[in-house]
Parts: sequence; C-alpha cells; structure tokens
Amino acid sequence: MPIDTQDPRTAHAALSADETCALVDVRTVEEFERGHPAGAVNVPWALAGDFGMEPNPAFVAEMERRFDK
Repeated sequence: MPIDTQDPRTAHAALSADETCALVDVRTVEEFERGHPAGAVNVPWALAGDFGMEPNPAFVAEMERRFDK
C-alpha cells in the first residue's frame, strides 16, 4: 500500500486550506499524550504487546470509522 507523505509546510497548507483534511498521528497513545500538533487525531499503528510493538489489529477499522474514504 503506498503511503502519501508530506513535508510539514505542505501539510500545514493543506490542513489550513481544506477542512476535510485531517492530521493523523499514528504514534502510541503515550507518545501522543506527551505532545502533538493541535487538532491531530491519534490512531496508533502499533501497540505494545508481549514481545514488543505489534501492529494494531483495529487500525484499519478505526480509520474507516473516523474518516470518509
């Protein structure tokens, strides 16, 4: 799956110009709570498991629940 990335200035411009844009922070809840950009939404890509970080099995479902395709 291709991942679209933006440099900070381009991302800021898109977020400012289009109210349908969202900044999704995929870090852990703990990392997110230590600090994040205003308006960011936290959907962790990975969660702490018994053997370290493991992919979040609910990531896609949570993204689909929160955002239109």
